[in-house]
Amino acid sequence: MHIKFIAQSGFIISLENGQSISIDLWLNNPLMPLELVDVPKMDYVFTTHDHGDHDLTSAIEIAKRDNAWFTSSYGIAKYASEQGVEKVERGNVGGEYSMGDLDVIQTLAFHSSDIGNPVGFIIETNEGTIYHMGDTGYFNELKFYGELYDIDILMVPIGSRYTMDSLQASFATADINPEIVIPMHYNTFPAIQQDPKEFEFQVKERECNAKVKIMKPGDVLEY
Repeated sequence: MHIKFIAQSGFIISLENGQSISIDLWLNNPLMPLELVDVPKMDYVFTTHDHGDHDLTSAIEIAKRDNAWFTSSYGIAKYASEQGVEKVERGNVGGEYSMGDLDVIQTLAFHSSDIGNPVGFIIETNEGTIYHMGDTGYFNELKFYGELYDIDILMVPIGSRYTMDSLQASFATADINPEIVIPMHYNTFPAIQQDPKEFEFQVKERECNAKVKIMKPGDVLEY
């Protein structure tokens, strides 16, 4: 599994079977802007919520271009279908559902969304389980997710103001207890300036075994 960090909360994940997953790609981000032609063919498109820095418009265009599976909370998925996306899996916070070769669980996300409800995603692949938390504050149910699902890689927001800060995110990491944790949603614009090393320190303070992987835009993690 190859995980490429784009910027903010955006990732492109390449699996050994040749399939690709996008999560919350913000193409017009200020740190690593992309054109649609720069995005490789996707098989799965995930959108946690509808805010400009999560770029629902581009997610829909990618799904239409590649005839990819698209999933989000019910209202956002319904909107994508109305915009011409053919392979749509609608869901909401609850149990597992299948999408192609993946199994997906939508999780709580305490945030907002212009359309529909904000969510996070637990994505189960043959190569490991990923939990992209979306934009969320801390909540107590995270221990439940950590116990019920064997999370290998956690993507957690640390930017504060709109999401958790580093300290809260370290408690979330300890609750979930992943193998690897990647901080996200910080330093993209002045209001969310954070030092990821502070998050790394806080994770160690929690006596958590998760390995913190600080990724710059364009970095690739091989798992």
